[in-house]
Amino acid sequence: RENGLTFPQKVNISVKGLTQKPTVGIPPLTEGQQTTLSCTAPGLCSGSDPEITWTWRGAGEKDSHITATITAVETSVTRRRSLTLTFNPSAEHHGTNVTCKVRFTNDVTTEETETLIVTYMKKPVISGNTAVKEGDVLRLTCSGDSFPPSRVTWTKLYFNENLQIKNVLHDVSGAATLLISNVTAECSGQYVCTAEQRITNVTTAAEVTVTYQHGP
Repeated sequence: RENGLTFPQKVNISVKGLTQKPTVGIPPLTEGQQTTLSCTAPGLCSGSDPEITWTWRGAGEKDSHITATITAVETSVTRRRSLTLTFNPSAEHHGTNVTCKVRFTNDVTTEETETLIVTYMKKPVISGNTAVKEGDVLRLTCSGDSFPPSRVTWTKLYFNENLQIKNVLHDVSGAATLLISNVTAECSGQYVCTAEQRITNVTTAAEVTVTYQHGP
């Protein structure tokens, strides 16, 4: 008590290490469509602006900087500092990690890492022997690299029959193998592989030639 005034007991304030992490905002990512990620530094305390950096890490790689446009944004109401990163996602970014690191003036750092999920679809690739003899087995495999996994089907051009149900084998990788035993001359022609993903279709074709096998 001093000069008729009562003061509360002395309070000791202990400041522990920073436990908050940056807030990273990632919209849906689609290959070839420009997108913007955001990173907001934690805390509302006044003081010098923190330093914010972005790094990207591929599978089994060291950290590297993303080729992108980086813009700093400060909200006057909250005094929070944000950094946006604008780039064109591609299939190579899918499954990789992006890290936002915040460094304050007292050399305290905090970071947040997120995994990028990119929707993409590559043109399917056909493998196998397209030149067969009558009576042999025609085996063509169509592989489609995409995420989410695409639905792969086979059709024969100018032939009104979908070969998927009884002549196509699917494996866990999403590939589809067209299998026709004891081929005849009628099996010659163009076979089309279609990879379907949501509302997108991508096709590729192979020309099959069946040659007559002469007897002894």
